[in-house]
Formats: sequence, C-alpha cells, structure tokens
Amino acid sequence: MSFLFVKIYYGPCNTFHSCQHKPQLLNGVRERLMKMGFRLSIIPVNFINYCMIEMCGHEVFRCNIKHLKFNHSYAQDPVCQRAVEAVMTSAAKFRHARATLWFWSVLNHQMFRRTKYQPKDYWPVEIDWTELAPVKECIDCCKILVKYNNDAKEYSDEDDSTS
Repeated sequence: MSFLFVKIYYGPCNTFHSCQHKPQLLNGVRERLMKMGFRLSIIPVNFINYCMIEMCGHEVFRCNIKHLKFNHSYAQDPVCQRAVEAVMTSAAKFRHARATLWFWSVLNHQMFRRTKYQPKDYWPVEIDWTELAPVKECIDCCKILVKYNNDAKEYSDEDDSTS
C-alpha cells in the first residue's frame, strides 16, 4: 500500500438535534492533503461524532468530528492542522521504516554472505607471510628502548630543575 494513500473514517455528527453524516466538516483536511499529493478515501461509518485517519492500516489521528470546523480551510482550523501534521509525520516515519527494512533485507540477502560460491577475493600483491625478526633483535639493532628511556630521563630532569 502506498504511503500517500489515506483513509478518513467519519461518523454522523450529533448537532442541533440531528444525527447525520457531514462530509463538509472534512473539507479543510481533504483539500490540504490532496494539495500535498495524498490520495484520499473518505468512508462513512456508524459511530457518532467519530473521525479517524488511517495510513497503511495504522491509525495516525483520531478526534471528535464536532471539533472540526464546518466548511473552513486548513489555515482557519487548528484541529485540521494537527491532523495534517500527524499525517505528514507518520508518512515520514513509514518512509524511514521502509528504507530501514529494505537495507536490512539487502544485507541478509544470499549474495552478500560468505559461501563457497561467492567470487574469490584477490590481493593486488603477493604477501610474504614469513616470520619477522624477534623484538629483542630490534632493540639491539636500533636501540629504540634506550633512546626512549634517555628521552624520558631528560624530561624528568627538566621537571626536577623547574620545581
């Protein structure tokens, strides 16, 4: 199902001693979402004063239909603005979830696993894995530790003279 497909369920509105479906209350939400590129399906249900917005089988917003303003635009209706904001944030979350699930399915795909049928790895040069000289021989040849110890003594002598 597309992330840009929204179902709006609304029930009859109980106002002025009458109880009937009033799709005019949804004009602000409907116009704004259609302007933003969403496809809408407005479905009447038998629950009194009920309005629910659904995306991908999940409820993203619910309110009392009486709280929506009759035939008002998006800018003049704060409940409508909250509903559109809920749809936008849930669409972003669904896109993020889809990208994450796709990434993990690619990582788990058989072509990325190490098997005997995978392409062979080739090194650009041959590596000689013969044993290297022991550390003691390096110490005798290069005097690395002696130089390090002499430097450390010089630093400690300078610290003693300054204090």
